[in-house]
Amino acid sequence: MWQKISVVLFVVAVLITSVVANTLPAANALTRNTFNDSHSTARFGNSPVCGDHICAAGEHQKMMEDLTKAQMAGKSTTKSTNATTMATQAPVPSSVCQRVTTTLSNAGVSAAVIAKVMTDLGCS
Repeated sequence: MWQKISVVLFVVAVLITSVVANTLPAANALTRNTFNDSHSTARFGNSPVCGDHICAAGEHQKMMEDLTKAQMAGKSTTKSTNATTMATQAPVPSSVCQRVTTTLSNAGVSAAVIAKVMTDLGCS
């Protein structure tokens, strides 16, 4: 008798859990929250905050422009840094070059793509 009651209670618990899980909304990181995310303070009439102080006239706009410039500069230097790193790496052994060429040829890759890959690897 106790075994039947425990099974019934388990089934009821599973059903309640599934109903609650389907009823509650899932969190979504892609939706904007309902709060105002601007960095401002209500103490001084919603004045924007720059770091640890209230922004002076035009300071917040300049800070945002500087941030955008820094982010854009980071994008262009990343590509040149990767190219420099590739150029300064140790040469690839000829056995690796031959193996890559054979594998790409067997896979049906075009000769132009194989030539580009070989150039990028530093194979002659």
